[in-house]
Amino acid sequence: TERYNKAYLHISVDASGSMGGKKWNKAMTSAVAMIKACDMAGNIDVVMTIRTTHSGSRGYRTGGSDVPMIMVCYDSRVDKLQKVKSLFSALQVSGTTPEGLCFEAIEKDLIPGNSNQDSYFINFSDGQPYYGNSDINYCGETAENHTRKMVNNMKSKGINVLSYFISEYESKSDNQAFTNMYGKDAEFINATNMMQVAKTMNKKFLSK
Repeated sequence: TERYNKAYLHISVDASGSMGGKKWNKAMTSAVAMIKACDMAGNIDVVMTIRTTHSGSRGYRTGGSDVPMIMVCYDSRVDKLQKVKSLFSALQVSGTTPEGLCFEAIEKDLIPGNSNQDSYFINFSDGQPYYGNSDINYCGETAENHTRKMVNNMKSKGINVLSYFISEYESKSDNQAFTNMYGKDAEFINATNMMQVAKTMNKKFLSK
Protein backbone atom coordinates (compact mmCIF):
# COMPACT_ATOMS: atom_id res chain seq x y z
CA THR A 1 0.00 0.00 0.00
CA GLU A 2 1.35 3.40 -1.00
CA ARG A 3 0.45 6.34 1.17
CA TYR A 4 0.74 9.96 0.08
CA ASN A 5 0.79 13.07 2.20
CA LYS A 6 -2.18 15.38 2.19
CA ALA A 7 -1.40 18.19 -0.25
CA TYR A 8 -2.24 21.84 -0.79
CA LEU A 9 -2.13 23.27 -4.32
CA HIS A 10 -2.41 26.97 -5.11
CA ILE A 11 -2.85 27.86 -8.79
CA SER A 12 -2.28 31.53 -9.68
CA VAL A 13 -3.15 32.72 -13.20
CA ASP A 14 -2.06 36.01 -14.76
CA ALA A 15 -5.25 37.73 -15.99
CA SER A 16 -3.62 40.82 -17.52
CA GLY A 17 -4.78 42.03 -20.92
CA SER A 18 -1.82 40.49 -22.76
CA MET A 19 -3.01 37.04 -21.68
CA GLY A 20 -6.06 37.31 -23.93
CA GLY A 21 -7.04 34.77 -26.58
CA LYS A 22 -5.15 31.51 -26.93
CA LYS A 23 -2.90 32.10 -23.93
CA TRP A 24 -5.85 32.60 -21.58
CA ASN A 25 -7.54 29.51 -22.96
CA LYS A 26 -4.33 27.50 -22.46
CA ALA A 27 -3.92 28.62 -18.87
CA MET A 28 -7.56 28.08 -17.94
CA THR A 29 -7.66 24.65 -19.61
CA SER A 30 -4.68 23.56 -17.53
CA ALA A 31 -6.02 25.09 -14.32
CA VAL A 32 -9.44 23.48 -14.67
CA ALA A 33 -7.86 20.11 -15.46
CA MET A 34 -5.81 20.31 -12.25
CA ILE A 35 -8.85 21.35 -10.21
CA LYS A 36 -10.75 18.33 -11.54
CA ALA A 37 -7.82 15.98 -10.87
CA CYS A 38 -7.49 17.24 -7.29
CA ASP A 39 -11.23 16.75 -6.78
CA MET A 40 -10.90 13.14 -7.93
CA ALA A 41 -7.79 12.50 -5.79
CA GLY A 42 -9.66 13.41 -2.63
CA ASN A 43 -6.70 14.36 -0.43
CA ILE A 44 -5.56 17.51 -2.25
CA ASP A 45 -6.95 20.94 -1.33
CA VAL A 46 -6.77 23.32 -4.29
CA VAL A 47 -7.19 27.08 -4.49
CA MET A 48 -7.20 29.01 -7.76
CA THR A 49 -6.66 32.76 -7.96
CA ILE A 50 -6.35 35.23 -10.83
CA ARG A 51 -4.35 38.44 -10.60
CA THR A 52 -4.63 41.69 -12.55
CA THR A 53 -5.46 45.36 -11.91
CA HIS A 54 -8.90 46.79 -11.24
CA SER A 55 -10.47 50.23 -11.60
CA GLY A 56 -13.15 50.15 -8.93
CA SER A 57 -15.23 52.92 -7.43
CA ARG A 58 -13.49 56.15 -6.50
CA GLY A 59 -13.03 54.99 -2.91
CA TYR A 60 -10.88 52.05 -4.01
CA ARG A 61 -8.58 53.96 -6.35
CA THR A 62 -5.07 55.21 -5.61
CA GLY A 63 -3.92 58.33 -7.38
CA GLY A 64 -6.81 58.03 -9.83
CA SER A 65 -5.50 54.81 -11.39
CA ASP A 66 -6.11 51.08 -11.24
CA VAL A 67 -5.14 49.09 -8.16
CA PRO A 68 -3.60 45.57 -8.03
CA MET A 69 -6.23 42.88 -7.57
CA ILE A 70 -6.13 39.19 -6.76
CA MET A 71 -9.37 37.20 -6.81
CA VAL A 72 -9.99 33.81 -5.23
CA CYS A 73 -12.03 32.07 -7.92
CA TYR A 74 -12.15 28.58 -6.39
CA ASP A 75 -11.32 27.03 -3.04
CA SER A 76 -12.06 23.31 -2.75
CA ARG A 77 -12.35 23.65 1.03
CA VAL A 78 -15.52 25.72 0.65
CA ASP A 79 -16.60 25.52 -3.03
CA LYS A 80 -18.25 22.79 -5.06
CA LEU A 81 -16.95 21.78 -8.50
CA GLN A 82 -20.18 23.15 -9.97
CA LYS A 83 -18.78 26.64 -9.40
CA VAL A 84 -16.12 25.96 -12.03
CA LYS A 85 -18.70 24.75 -14.53
CA SER A 86 -21.14 27.60 -13.99
CA LEU A 87 -18.90 30.65 -13.47
CA PHE A 88 -15.44 30.16 -14.95
CA SER A 89 -16.58 30.92 -18.50
CA ALA A 90 -17.31 34.48 -17.31
CA LEU A 91 -13.68 35.12 -16.29
CA GLN A 92 -11.92 37.50 -18.67
CA VAL A 93 -8.60 39.35 -18.93
CA SER A 94 -7.82 43.06 -18.54
CA GLY A 95 -5.34 45.39 -16.88
CA THR A 96 -1.62 44.99 -16.23
CA THR A 97 0.66 42.58 -14.34
CA PRO A 98 1.22 43.33 -10.61
CA GLU A 99 2.90 39.87 -10.17
CA GLY A 100 4.87 40.05 -6.89
CA LEU A 101 2.50 42.63 -5.36
CA CYS A 102 -0.31 40.09 -5.62
CA PHE A 103 1.90 37.29 -4.29
CA GLU A 104 2.70 39.43 -1.26
CA ALA A 105 -1.02 40.06 -0.68
CA ILE A 106 -1.76 36.34 -0.30
CA GLU A 107 1.50 35.36 1.41
CA LYS A 108 -0.16 34.78 4.81
CA ASP A 109 -2.92 32.67 3.23
CA LEU A 110 -0.58 30.12 1.64
CA ILE A 111 -0.17 26.89 3.58
CA PRO A 112 3.44 25.93 4.37
CA GLY A 113 4.71 22.46 3.57
CA ASN A 114 5.85 20.08 6.29
CA SER A 115 6.52 16.38 6.88
CA ASN A 116 2.79 15.64 6.91
CA GLN A 117 1.58 17.92 4.13
CA ASP A 118 3.04 18.85 0.74
CA SER A 119 2.45 22.36 -0.55
CA TYR A 120 2.66 23.60 -4.15
CA PHE A 121 2.33 26.98 -5.83
CA ILE A 122 1.73 26.86 -9.60
CA ASN A 123 1.92 30.05 -11.63
CA PHE A 124 0.80 30.74 -15.21
CA SER A 125 2.05 33.99 -16.71
CA ASP A 126 3.07 35.52 -20.03
CA GLY A 127 5.76 38.06 -19.35
CA GLN A 128 7.25 40.80 -17.26
CA PRO A 129 5.69 42.46 -14.18
CA TYR A 130 4.24 45.91 -14.67
CA TYR A 131 2.03 48.21 -12.63
CA GLY A 132 2.03 51.96 -12.10
CA ASN A 133 0.10 54.82 -10.49
CA SER A 134 0.95 58.26 -9.13
CA ASP A 135 2.80 56.70 -6.18
CA ILE A 136 4.62 53.70 -7.62
CA ASN A 137 6.27 52.52 -10.83
CA TYR A 138 6.46 48.75 -10.49
CA CYS A 139 8.40 47.37 -13.45
CA GLY A 140 11.84 46.30 -14.66
CA GLU A 141 14.55 45.06 -12.34
CA THR A 142 12.87 46.45 -9.21
CA ALA A 143 9.66 44.50 -9.84
CA GLU A 144 11.57 41.36 -10.86
CA ASN A 145 13.64 41.47 -7.66
CA HIS A 146 10.53 41.97 -5.54
CA THR A 147 8.75 39.07 -7.24
CA ARG A 148 11.83 36.87 -6.74
CA LYS A 149 11.81 37.81 -3.04
CA MET A 150 8.17 36.73 -2.75
CA VAL A 151 8.95 33.44 -4.52
CA ASN A 152 11.91 32.82 -2.21
CA ASN A 153 9.67 33.52 0.80
CA MET A 154 7.33 30.77 -0.41
CA LYS A 155 10.21 28.33 -0.80
CA SER A 156 11.50 29.12 2.69
CA LYS A 157 8.12 27.95 4.02
CA GLY A 158 8.41 24.59 2.30
CA ILE A 159 6.20 25.54 -0.66
CA ASN A 160 7.24 23.98 -3.96
CA VAL A 161 7.02 26.53 -6.78
CA LEU A 162 6.37 25.75 -10.45
CA SER A 163 6.00 28.62 -12.88
CA TYR A 164 4.86 28.20 -16.50
CA PHE A 165 5.63 30.83 -19.11
CA ILE A 166 2.93 31.00 -21.80
CA SER A 167 3.96 32.63 -25.06
CA GLU A 168 3.03 32.62 -28.73
CA TYR A 169 6.43 33.89 -29.83
CA GLU A 170 10.05 33.96 -28.61
CA SER A 171 11.10 37.02 -26.58
CA LYS A 172 14.57 37.07 -25.03
CA SER A 173 13.70 39.95 -22.67
CA ASP A 174 10.53 38.23 -21.42
CA ASN A 175 12.35 34.92 -21.03
CA GLN A 176 15.17 36.56 -19.08
CA ALA A 177 12.78 38.45 -16.81
CA PHE A 178 10.82 35.26 -16.13
CA THR A 179 14.01 33.35 -15.29
CA ASN A 180 15.17 36.19 -13.02
CA MET A 181 11.93 35.93 -11.05
CA TYR A 182 11.48 32.16 -10.88
CA GLY A 183 14.97 30.75 -11.45
CA LYS A 184 15.16 27.00 -11.97
CA ASP A 185 11.41 26.78 -11.37
CA ALA A 186 10.67 28.61 -14.64
CA GLU A 187 9.22 26.31 -17.30
CA PHE A 188 8.83 27.44 -20.92
CA ILE A 189 6.28 25.00 -22.31
CA ASN A 190 2.93 24.79 -24.06
CA ALA A 191 0.57 24.69 -21.09
CA THR A 192 -2.19 22.87 -22.97
CA ASN A 193 0.07 19.86 -23.34
CA MET A 194 -0.90 18.26 -20.06
CA MET A 195 1.67 15.51 -20.44
CA GLN A 196 4.40 18.15 -20.32
CA VAL A 197 2.78 19.91 -17.40
CA ALA A 198 2.33 16.60 -15.59
CA LYS A 199 5.96 15.71 -16.23
CA THR A 200 7.29 18.90 -14.68
CA MET A 201 4.82 18.67 -11.79
CA ASN A 202 5.86 15.07 -11.10
CA LYS A 203 9.45 16.24 -10.67
CA LYS A 204 8.21 18.28 -7.73
CA PHE A 205 5.83 15.63 -6.42
CA LEU A 206 8.58 13.00 -6.37
CA SER A 207 11.32 15.19 -4.94
CA LYS A 208 11.82 14.80 -1.19
